[in-house]
Amino acid sequence: MKRPIRSLRVGQLDHLVDTFFFCPSCTTVRLAQPSRPCVPKSLPSKPTRRCASTLSSRTAVNAVKNIPTRYQGLYKALGDVQKNASAQVNLSRLRLALQGLESETPTTRVAVLGLDTQETARRLVRLLLADALVDESQWEKELTSNIQELGPDVVIRYGDSPSPNLQPSKSAVPVLYIPSNVLEINNIEILVSSINSLRNGELLHGSETITSDAFLSPSVGTPTSAYGRQTTIGQPVHSTLLVANGLDDLLACAELLASTNFVAREDRESVRIVVNLQDLKEGSQAKVLIVDALQAEEGLSAIRRSVREATTYEHKWVNSGLPALSDWLTQSSALHSNKSMPPSIRSLTSSILSNAARNLETQAKVDAQSDTAKRLSTAAQTNLEASIDEFSRNGHQELQSGLGSAWSSRNWRKLAWYKLFWRVDDVGLIIADLVSNAWLPKTERAVYELSGRLSQVGITPVEASPPITSSEVLHESDAVATSPATPGTILQAQATLASDGPLEAVLENTRGTTSVRMIPMRQPSPLSLSISRSRALQMDAAIADLTSTAQQIVLKFLSISGLSAGLSTLAYLSLTPGSVYEAGTIFALGTAYALWRMQGDWYKATKALEDRLLDQGRTVIQHIVARMRELVKNAATVQVDQVELQTRLDAEAAVKRAREELDQLD
Repeated sequence: MKRPIRSLRVGQLDHLVDTFFFCPSCTTVRLAQPSRPCVPKSLPSKPTRRCASTLSSRTAVNAVKNIPTRYQGLYKALGDVQKNASAQVNLSRLRLALQGLESETPTTRVAVLGLDTQETARRLVRLLLADALVDESQWEKELTSNIQELGPDVVIRYGDSPSPNLQPSKSAVPVLYIPSNVLEINNIEILVSSINSLRNGELLHGSETITSDAFLSPSVGTPTSAYGRQTTIGQPVHSTLLVANGLDDLLACAELLASTNFVAREDRESVRIVVNLQDLKEGSQAKVLIVDALQAEEGLSAIRRSVREATTYEHKWVNSGLPALSDWLTQSSALHSNKSMPPSIRSLTSSILSNAARNLETQAKVDAQSDTAKRLSTAAQTNLEASIDEFSRNGHQELQSGLGSAWSSRNWRKLAWYKLFWRVDDVGLIIADLVSNAWLPKTERAVYELSGRLSQVGITPVEASPPITSSEVLHESDAVATSPATPGTILQAQATLASDGPLEAVLENTRGTTSVRMIPMRQPSPLSLSISRSRALQMDAAIADLTSTAQQIVLKFLSISGLSAGLSTLAYLSLTPGSVYEAGTIFALGTAYALWRMQGDWYKATKALEDRLLDQGRTVIQHIVARMRELVKNAATVQVDQVELQTRLDAEAAVKRAREELDQLD
């Protein structure tokens, strides 16, 4: 009998532990398990538990949203607008529109904005939400009296006030929960804030024009630190009620609205004005609502004193104009609509798309004007092309005449082949003097002049620099290779070669090993330096080649002459004594051959130098002319950034598709 009793106690203990001692994160699992009897049958079954990390909450961030079927196309299209046209729309208003499409009963946000102050606005909100059949509630006192405690801005939502013992929830804007039937039935939340009037009552023009976001996405300050610093954020709403207290405020509101740029018609229709005037005689059905808050407060106080004064309350309430304001608040709700899409949601979505289309159109016009301003005029293009043609003709003429004069000059005749014996050391000096003075000196000055004219019209005369590729072979002093390639190695290589100027990191893959190679970047050089740079290169090459050739020619002559002298000496000694004629003939023939070779080699070397300088001069002139014509052509042609153009086209397509989806909804 002991074993069954022991089993029974173990089963009861398991049940008690499972019932009263559990992990709070596993509460869902415990409650989902079926109840078990306290007494197990034979062996107690061990409860199966799951880790809390495997459970997904309904409020998970990545939860799938149940979008109504009729809104799915528009919802996806607005998502594309948010992705492709985020710079042209108010993202906070767009998110509000998306939230309105995520439910069949969306919440409507209404802003009640006071002009410079919120006193009258809070009085009207209290009158709209107060229950006349009950005594004054605590929230009424908080709304109208504790302005400093609630803050300058407050959001009013339906609900019971939280317990004062609980820590208040953190939110960007203070929230006041009110158990009002108006908020519950219409599913409305109200933002009470203020808007500044114009300074000195003057209308704004041009760039100072106020946007519609000042009314439909009012800026609200939220504290960011304990020292009082605030950050301004936008609170998007579906419609706005602008409250004016008296005729002066009414005129200020009119000036404020006149200075506002309402791009979309829906934006202007979403803003209404209500003015508080005492001794009101008749109501108004115009766009300006006229109310008398004092009469409404007197009527509310009368019925709260005694139900027998209901007639007084009714008369004062109707005469105050509050019923028209209540009707406007009810019509602003998204719940009271017979159409498939509530007017408030449609108006908000249409406004967003209209503003996006207008912004895209404005951006396209600005880009077109900017491209037109940067484009070279036809007259300037014609003048520059004529100057470039004249420069080309003058350059080729100078090249022909300059080199022709150089080859017939006295300095060049100093390098005759028979003068090399005592002029061989002067070859470099004479070549440098000839190339410097005869190879395109006037053309170089003309390049500077044309470069200045190009700069005056906004064209930067620089050489076209091709990009550096990783296949280029570099010297060990110009590159540093490390393996593997990491950001640290790139920074280290840049620090090592920083003295060489700007560097470019090139990744190379050799035998499966990735290395980084730092290459000095090619900086675009001015076009005016093309001739001087080419002249220096040609001068160095000509001096080196011609000096070496002259030395080799003289050495060959001496070698052949010496060889012929040796042969003549051998002939004189080997033949009959006295045969000086034969020995002299051999020496004379050898010397003549050496001189002939010397003359021919020097002629070939100088002729090659003349042809090389002429060809290089033509190449440089053609390159400069082609580059200048290319710069002028590019300046005269509108250069469109393909990335920006494609981005704008994608945004326009997304807005157009969203508009089509909106039009399909009745």
